[in-house]
Amino acid sequence: MRVGFASSCAIGLAIALVFGAAPKAQAQQKDSVHTTSTRRIRITKDRPAPPAQAPVARTRVNQDSIAAAERARQDSIAVAEREKQDQRARLEQTRRDSIEAAERQRQDSIAAVASARQDSIDRAHARNRARSDEALQSARRYNSGFYMAIAGGSTMPMGTLKTSATSSYDMGWNATVPFGYDFSRIPLGIRFDIAMDNLAAKTTLTDPFGNPMKNVAIYSASGGLKLNIPLFRTASRFYLIGGAGAHRITGYATAVDSTATIQNAKTDIGWYGGGGINLRFGRTAFFVESRYINIDMKQPPAGFAFQKTNYLPVILGIEF
Repeated sequence: MRVGFASSCAIGLAIALVFGAAPKAQAQQKDSVHTTSTRRIRITKDRPAPPAQAPVARTRVNQDSIAAAERARQDSIAVAEREKQDQRARLEQTRRDSIEAAERQRQDSIAAVASARQDSIDRAHARNRARSDEALQSARRYNSGFYMAIAGGSTMPMGTLKTSATSSYDMGWNATVPFGYDFSRIPLGIRFDIAMDNLAAKTTLTDPFGNPMKNVAIYSASGGLKLNIPLFRTASRFYLIGGAGAHRITGYATAVDSTATIQNAKTDIGWYGGGGINLRFGRTAFFVESRYINIDMKQPPAGFAFQKTNYLPVILGIEF
């Protein structure tokens, strides 16, 4: 712009000099021919005005520059905003990644602790189970082999021994000494019993002669098989028993003569069946059992008017 403006000024100055010199030459020629004027004309060399199109071009150039600068500014702002958003996104992603990594580490730590705890529990359970199995096997060994017990309880008459209108008995008592042998590898055993049952005569009970009766005693010796059924994972067990035995019925015939006994007492064969529960505590066990006993009287003794005798002892005992 400065070069163009200087060129325009030089051209204008040259033109002014040319046009200013021409009248002077003509005046000098006229003065030589005609008269010479004494009045001097002052010539002023003014700077020529710039071309009419120069301001318009400068304005357009300025507007283009301003627009380009604004576009550059807007572009730089947009780039800076994108970079800022990208940086925020990267920071947010980094934060999320760190949170996820921390959460994974926490979950892995929790899983490791839970796994270690479960392994410890499993090992403890395995040890406890091993000790329990060993203790159970040891306790069950106590349930095998020879054993002996003492027991007692009550005896209830059954059948006609209870329901007879003229000759019936009330509940009495029982004393029993069981002993036997339980096998260790099979759930079977052998059981023997020596027992005495005493039944109380009712006040209305009389002998064939009309005399009131007294109590009657039944002595028994029996034997049979025993089936042992363990109760869960314990040394205790439920058991079933059954077998046969010899029974002898004796007692006082009347209350009038205390020396009069049931005459001609004989030993008769009967059978029994029942069951019980054995609660083991180390080498000692407590048991409760009941048996139904049936005796077929082939020749009832004098003063005992029953062809069949049935009774049910219920006893509680301790086993060694």
